[in-house]
Amino acid sequence: MKTKKIAPRFFLSFPILLILLGLNFASCASTKFEGKAALTGRVCDENGIGVANYYVSLGLGNTTVTNESGVFVFKDVGAGEYHLTGGGYGWCETDTKVLFLDKKSIVCLQVEKLESLFPKIESLLREERFDEAKKIISKSKEYNEKNPLYLFYRNLISYCEAPSEKRKKSVLSSLEKI
Repeated sequence: MKTKKIAPRFFLSFPILLILLGLNFASCASTKFEGKAALTGRVCDENGIGVANYYVSLGLGNTTVTNESGVFVFKDVGAGEYHLTGGGYGWCETDTKVLFLDKKSIVCLQVEKLESLFPKIESLLREERFDEAKKIISKSKEYNEKNPLYLFYRNLISYCEAPSEKRKKSVLSSLEKI
């Protein structure tokens, strides 16, 4: 009984086949659409519920606000990489890069409630890690400067870092507004 020797030819051509397939997949993955399209997305909380009135910025003064379902739309956007930032009253700010290559893609941004920061801040204050606590609270400053809870925790951090009568009054005053 004779056996054919096809194995060596197969093993020689197999790497070439893999390279060709890899080039084909790579070219598909990096294909950008032509022209401009609407960059659509949704901002939601940790439970998937849409966040209304959340400001989303694409940069260069291009900002929009989410609707009651948490949906936002930027019209006439070209394909490419974008830096999305955003925030809203009572919510933590977001900062993320988005690769917009497909006209049909939808950007999903999950954000945390401002209150989710407070246990972490309290823990850092107990450990006397004031700079870290300040860094956390400052990330939500832009949209929450008038939020009573934000103001209370900002004043509490200042008081814990350098106790004084003036700072104590500030903490107590902001506590009364909650």
